[in-house]
Amino acid sequence: MSGKEGYPMQAPQPVAAPPYPQGAPPQQFAPQGAPPQGGYPVQGAPGQVPYNPQMAMAAGQNYANQLFALCAQGQHERVTKYGMFGIIMAVMCFPCGLICLFTDTEERCGRCGILLGKS
Repeated sequence: MSGKEGYPMQAPQPVAAPPYPQGAPPQQFAPQGAPPQGGYPVQGAPGQVPYNPQMAMAAGQNYANQLFALCAQGQHERVTKYGMFGIIMAVMCFPCGLICLFTDTEERCGRCGILLGKS
């Protein structure tokens, strides 16, 4: 058989692995600032705070209270929902059905769920 433009094709030659000292794995280089191969130790590391589920729950409850305080001040997260009748009319009677779509809407707060307005 011949290869491209009449040159004879050669079989690929096996590549031998580079020699390493007996029992020593190849040296792996890590980028600057990367953790060591085993990773950082979890306990006993300086400056690391252990995970406390009660503190995590308290932080989550504090965040939820802050969001509900916004709703109490009147700064609601407005979410508009369209009714099924309006969607069907918008699809079936396209140009005129959009009037039905925009009249069949409901605005609620995304956080507290209070009804803000119904068009």
